[in-house]
This record gives sequence, C-alpha cells and structure tokens, in this order.
Amino acid sequence: MKKTLLILAALVAVGGCSPETQNLSSAESAELVTAKLSNNDFENAAKLMIDDMLMHELSGNKTYLMEVAEVRNDTMQRINTADLTDYMKRELRRSGKVTVTNLNENTSVASSRDLNNSAIMDKSTTMKNATVSAADVSLFGRISQQEFIVNGKKKIEYVFSLSLTNLRNGTEIWSNKEVITKLTNKNMKTW
Repeated sequence: MKKTLLILAALVAVGGCSPETQNLSSAESAELVTAKLSNNDFENAAKLMIDDMLMHELSGNKTYLMEVAEVRNDTMQRINTADLTDYMKRELRRSGKVTVTNLNENTSVASSRDLNNSAIMDKSTTMKNATVSAADVSLFGRISQQEFIVNGKKKIEYVFSLSLTNLRNGTEIWSNKEVITKLTNKNMKTW
C-alpha cells in the first residue's frame, strides 16, 4: 500500500511539472520562428505576391475569372498546400478584381448538367447547359527548398513562386517569387 502511494505521488509530481499547452493568437504565433515553413510564412509570402499581381497585372475595371491550381510542393516537408491555396482564393475574392472558379476541382458542376438527361428529373429545376464560363486566367504555384551550410549554420531558402497564365493564348502575363530564408543549427532536420 505504501509503495502504491509513493508511485501515485511520483506520478502527480511529474504530471505537475509538465508544460502547459497554450492557444496563441495570430499575432503571437507570428513571433514564433521555426526552421520549417509555418502558416505565417505562407500567408505573408502569398499576400505580398497577390498584392503585386493585383496592382500590376489585374488592375483596371475588369473582373477576371480565375482558375487557381493547387500549389506544388517540391520541398522535403509534408506541406498541406490546399490550405495555402484556400487562403489565396479567399484573398483574391476579397480584392473584388477576381472571381474564382472551381470547375476543374469540382465535378458537381458538370454532373449537375447531366441531370437534364434524366427521365425522373423535373427539367425546370435542373441546371441549363451552355451556362458555365471558362476561366480567363490560371494561377499556378510552386514551393521549393534549398539548403546551404554557412559559417557552421544551416541556411534554408524556401522559394515560393506564382505564375499567372492567360488561358486565351497561353502566355504568361505575370510571375513573381518570394524567398523565405531561415538560419538554424546545421544538424536541424526540416522534414
């Protein structure tokens, strides 16, 4: 019995010394720096490039219909690029200069037109054919990683690039890149 009480007391003591988990605001989490890419890194780089694209290439009164491809991950890290793509779509929609289409990602648009051929469907409630617009432009992105040893430290460069293509003629009408540089212990693993 005495041995059991000592074990329980030791477990309580160890549990009481464990660090607490905290919720951080976006501002607080921005101050934390890691060798890996964080959401703050992504969002800051994406915001800079989107602002540049909207100011220089998509200026004027026209609203563009844009297809946003998922960002390709060419790093050694497992990155959820779908979250980054969602962030970029939201920022583009908020600009008022872009309408985003999910036509290539979402098969429900095409399948909803197939309901016109169904004998059981009320035709007045089905989606009409020849009413879907094709995108004017397509945005594609890539994240790559390069590592160097500099003065006994590991320098990691994450290159985040975006490219905007005119879908009418296939020409690239805008591109940009942001380099996110981290300096860490040379033995730090980033995957």
